[in-house]
Amino acid sequence: MKTNATFAAFALVLSIGAAACGDDSGTCATPDAHPGSDAGSGSDAGPNPVTYKQIEHLGRPGIAEALLLTNGYLDGYNSTAPLFTGVPTATLNAVVGEAKTVLHAAYYGVCLLNGVVGTAGTPALTPATGFSPGGVQCPAIGPAIFTENAVSGTHITQAMKDAGDTYANAVFGLFEPDVLRIDTGVASEYFTLCGATGKTGLCGGRVLADDVIDETFNFLFSGGVVTGAFPAQFRALVSDGVTYTKTAVAADNPGSTSVTDPTNSQQGRDGLHLAQPTFPYSGAPY
Repeated sequence: MKTNATFAAFALVLSIGAAACGDDSGTCATPDAHPGSDAGSGSDAGPNPVTYKQIEHLGRPGIAEALLLTNGYLDGYNSTAPLFTGVPTATLNAVVGEAKTVLHAAYYGVCLLNGVVGTAGTPALTPATGFSPGGVQCPAIGPAIFTENAVSGTHITQAMKDAGDTYANAVFGLFEPDVLRIDTGVASEYFTLCGATGKTGLCGGRVLADDVIDETFNFLFSGGVVTGAFPAQFRALVSDGVTYTKTAVAADNPGSTSVTDPTNSQQGRDGLHLAQPTFPYSGAPY
């Protein structure tokens, strides 16, 4: 999915602004490190700063990997602070532009599939009954998203472009900055939307069993409405194929759209190894 292009200058600029040791200095003085000696030598000459480099955002997995195609952009994104403090405007605009280009493509693709695939055993979908990526209803589905009104069309209608802008801006605002939002006043589940409109962030935190990847792509591509009634083509968009448990118990697999496989020894936990309400929470290892 990533290209081989690298943007070393971009990564360097962002890495300079990376936060370390809880501040924006990028340095951290070790208590027993001193000038003219190796860290930890025990000399009394004074502090010797040690530089650390941030290499990943850990707020919500899969965001940058899904929205950025260029390796240099991904590296730079991961090495800066969530609010992009100090990033040159031109560089920031380039990264945001790539992420929104990917979001536009995702939106158009889902709207196209709505009218090409349909649901098994049901009448053809309409904009109102098909997937609404990120909660933004498609103004048209199938070949109607193109001015040529053909599946092989190459020109997106203006209505689709406008809806794509709405989707890209709304989703980008939900997932950036890349931090884990926790609202103690809403249900503790990763997919919980909060705010006055329900579209200001995924604010339910995370529990160990949350299928974060499935939930993220379910929201991005379907608006969170994937069920067993939809065909495999749609499920393939929103599922990573991995479940938390070996059995299809919804309560044990919150947010999962993947199909359980009890015969797969490499996937899923059994009842004796599930997350626990007390420390260490993760359940007994195998």
